[in-house]
Amino acid sequence: MQSEQAAVFAPIRPVRASSDVIAQIRRAILSGQFRPGDRLPTERDMAQQFGVSRVTVRDALRALEANGLIRVKVGGQGGPYVSEPDIALLSDSIGTHLHLRGTTFEELAEARQALETTAAHLAAQRATAEDLAALEAAIHGPMQPPDGDPAASSLDFHTALVIAAHNQALLAMFRATRALIQQAFDTLHAQQPDMADAARKTHGELYTAIAAHDAEHAAALMGSHLEEFAARAARYAAGNSPEGTRPGENFGGSRAGGRA
Repeated sequence: MQSEQAAVFAPIRPVRASSDVIAQIRRAILSGQFRPGDRLPTERDMAQQFGVSRVTVRDALRALEANGLIRVKVGGQGGPYVSEPDIALLSDSIGTHLHLRGTTFEELAEARQALETTAAHLAAQRATAEDLAALEAAIHGPMQPPDGDPAASSLDFHTALVIAAHNQALLAMFRATRALIQQAFDTLHAQQPDMADAARKTHGELYTAIAAHDAEHAAALMGSHLEEFAARAARYAAGNSPEGTRPGENFGGSRAGGRA
């Protein structure tokens, strides 16, 4: 029985009961004491260990569930379980934050410079045969309607490139902003039809550099590619708003989901 096991949590001060419960459970999960898919102790067991009411524990679990750290199942095997990482929650949170901060697509382009130039450099060093096949497939996928979507194909290439870098931190950051990048791609490709051909040409050059394991050239190509993206975003913003364009305001796309 769970209640007969050694106590995992320590009694807390009632003044900050709920927040302390949240902090202890969060710390236990992040330290690896509980892993994704593991079932946490029952509400009753946690209430006894914390020295608080079950209502306080329940409130803490609701907060942790809202943050995506746990999920509460119902039924015979119900109870609180540690959630698997969900990048969609992070994407939605970052998208909302950037929107409320008034972040422009030009600023998003600058952030992409730091992330994707590094990714291109690493991809040239680490790309496997499978990674190269994914990059090539993205380049040669259909680009024009009705069968093709140039914005989607372009984003698929950039996603495959970051995957090829084999760096989980870079990949998580890219996927967290992917929905915002998709908004920019959808809008800019629609407004500037020549963007598709220009992107395909550069993507081909990037593929060649990565396949040749030329890290410096790959990083330089990506830097130039993203400078062009920034210039296109700036031209669009100048034609629509003197203060730039907010990612979530004028482009109308969903912040989360995407084609990750």
